[in-house]
Amino acid sequence: MSNGTNAGAPEYGLDYVPDIDFAVKDPTVIVSEVIADYQSAFKTLTGIAKNLAPGDPVRLHLLVVCHWLSAQRVIIDFTGKQNLLKYSHDDYLDNLGALYGVRALRLQPAAAMCTLRFTLAAPLAFDAVVPQGTQCAAPNNVVFVTQAEGIINSTSLTVDVLAEALVPGAIGNDFAPGQVNSIINWNQPYALQVGNIDTTAGGSDQETDDQYRYRLWLAIESFSTCGPHDAYEFWALSAHPDIIQAVIYSAPAIAGEVWIYPLMDGGVLPTQEIMDLVYASCNADTRRPLTDYVTVKLASTFTYTLNFDYYVLTDNQVLLSTIQANVQQAANDWIQWQRSAIGRDLNGDELIKRCLEAGAKRIVINSPSPFFQIMNFDQLAVCSTTAADQSFSDGANTSGTPIWTSATANFKSSDVGLSITGTNILAGTTILSVQSATQITLSQNTSSGAASSLSFTIHARIPAVVINYAGLEDG
Repeated sequence: MSNGTNAGAPEYGLDYVPDIDFAVKDPTVIVSEVIADYQSAFKTLTGIAKNLAPGDPVRLHLLVVCHWLSAQRVIIDFTGKQNLLKYSHDDYLDNLGALYGVRALRLQPAAAMCTLRFTLAAPLAFDAVVPQGTQCAAPNNVVFVTQAEGIINSTSLTVDVLAEALVPGAIGNDFAPGQVNSIINWNQPYALQVGNIDTTAGGSDQETDDQYRYRLWLAIESFSTCGPHDAYEFWALSAHPDIIQAVIYSAPAIAGEVWIYPLMDGGVLPTQEIMDLVYASCNADTRRPLTDYVTVKLASTFTYTLNFDYYVLTDNQVLLSTIQANVQQAANDWIQWQRSAIGRDLNGDELIKRCLEAGAKRIVINSPSPFFQIMNFDQLAVCSTTAADQSFSDGANTSGTPIWTSATANFKSSDVGLSITGTNILAGTTILSVQSATQITLSQNTSSGAASSLSFTIHARIPAVVINYAGLEDG
């Protein structure tokens, strides 16, 4: 099943709504009209045909008027467009959303959360209190504040307390365990240490104009009581500002069931916390039809590896380093684009287009193969980050020595340290050194008995992403 290359992707720009202008703003048009009107009126009143020369004082005066008219028409056009969903932005867009009531207000920033562990150096004879509101700092002066009082019993050394970033936004995310480690406002008569025991997460910035505009496009559907597709999508997107897509699925075979697949900013699958928020938003009695059974699901990932060769036009050799950097960036952007919409087909043609725009003459995609593959409605194409194993069947060993040979493995210096398994190779063996493309030394001797045509596997040998400059080509 395919939903197309843009399956489920919000049409933030509403490109199918025609462009309009509320006033002519082109200064040349305004000048032409004003000068022509003046000359026509002058002839009507005096009977004299007058052409205003470039230096005529009247013409210079009219040019000042035209400048004022042009500025006023820009304001008129801007004011009119801010009343339309396609053009509105910032506070103007917020005021359009207010027309739909509280449900359609812009989603505000959310604060990052973490669990802080407070630790005493030694037990006390009394219960130690960590007051609610205790502030602890992470790098970059991001401050987390405890949300409840913590008690360290006299028989204990630690207590865990939930904390929230003082300033909401994504800036509070991704501090690794132990980085929130400085107490700011401590005033108790005992000393203790603090550190977060989980990675800070859950912070999000204010809903962007593009996300908000699309949600307002759906808002009218949220007033329905019969459970249309767009109403579920609206309420799912309303659950958290970092949700960029919500695939809604219900088929005749599962009549009465609604499956919701959220996707987060950056093409990241949601946490259980986010899924719970989506469920709560869509399952409320005032939003869900009585007979609907709502389930929030994770999209299934279709994992692929990327391997391609590219060529550069000989005439562009002087730009080679720039083109190589551009092709690398184009590939990274394509990987991100590919995972930015659930149901988006795996499309190598898009990669080719981006690489050609980056300056490559042509590219040859070796993987994925085939480079166009249809995704189901619930599939997300994600590039692997794990190197793949590589197997061969022509290994040979010398009895009781660490020497191993193969005519086809094409051993490289980068193989040193990789794990290798196979016939006559003992468990835990790695590649110690590479003598040539056909011979290596293992980290331990092979089992006794010389043999050939042996199967073996070099683990994690093939990188998930290989972008190979293959050389120059004439046009």
